[in-house]
Amino acid sequence: MLSFRQLVCFILSLLSFLSVFYSVGKLGVFLATPVIRQRDFRHVLLTTLLDDRGLLKATLFSLCFNSVWIVLFVIQHSAMKADVVKRFWRKLGLEMAERSVYNIGSAYCLLIMLKNWKTTQSYQLWYVDVESSPVLWWTFVSAHIVSWVVIYGGSLLMDLPELIGLKQIYYDVNDLAPPMSYKSRELRSFYGRLRHPSFVGLSVVLWITNSMSLDRLLLAIIWSSYMYLSWNTNKTDLEYQKYQLGRKKVELTNVQE
Repeated sequence: MLSFRQLVCFILSLLSFLSVFYSVGKLGVFLATPVIRQRDFRHVLLTTLLDDRGLLKATLFSLCFNSVWIVLFVIQHSAMKADVVKRFWRKLGLEMAERSVYNIGSAYCLLIMLKNWKTTQSYQLWYVDVESSPVLWWTFVSAHIVSWVVIYGGSLLMDLPELIGLKQIYYDVNDLAPPMSYKSRELRSFYGRLRHPSFVGLSVVLWITNSMSLDRLLLAIIWSSYMYLSWNTNKTDLEYQKYQLGRKKVELTNVQE
């Protein structure tokens, strides 16, 4: 029989699971959908940025407005990982719900950003017309699909149930220690510096687009910079990954024999 505390944490873990997959799905569609120009579209070159002051002001307002939601996501994504926040959940006796609450916060910050996003298609760094070429259309879409498959596969390798927050509840219900305590010291150290899979995959979904408008460029620059600055893996992590890969090759070789 679940205690009230465990029941609350279980509900939060389910909400975390649903929120993460829904918000990431929305983000995937937002980033992957090729842009089709409207008939009344008026493209303005960046070299003539100052020619139309009204359009320039509207563009700058949209960029500032979008920046608020991008920065909100970055702040939430960093602040809720702080030790002081983790200590707060431990004092409440809800440390097993910490990951779930973190995911829920990230998911809803992401959904708020997508809901309030303002496009600035008038100014573009590049535009590839995919409307008349199904091959080009599917090239861009396929690049995103493959990247998300890689990201999802990496999440499975990194213990997806633990990342979502479900595993913590299962271990607590079965009177087990937190799942992270069963991982090696090297793996815990590695996770402390890299909690998301595939830097390349995330970079592809941010930068590969048929229309690089200023709002999309802003998102790509801020999130890419955030990934680069916050994912500070080192040589020890690389050696650990090489060692684990070598072990996996030996295991697979023995299975085949």
